[in-house]
Amino acid sequence: MQEWTDEFITNAQHELLSLVQDWKYDYGTDDRDCAAMLLWMVLRLHPEADIDASLLNPRGFEGKNHAL
Repeated sequence: MQEWTDEFITNAQHELLSLVQDWKYDYGTDDRDCAAMLLWMVLRLHPEADIDASLLNPRGFEGKNHAL
């Protein structure tokens, strides 16, 4: 595995943004839908993660102070 340098993290962020843009283009999703998908992926990879289950519902972001 690569060392987690600033360059590695920056490249990973760019790849993630590209992935989200592809989801939006392919499936007509919005930022909230993409965020819910990413949270679901986190739970699949780390089931013990402490994630508010209401955030898995894309509409669960409404009324919350999240910068999405």
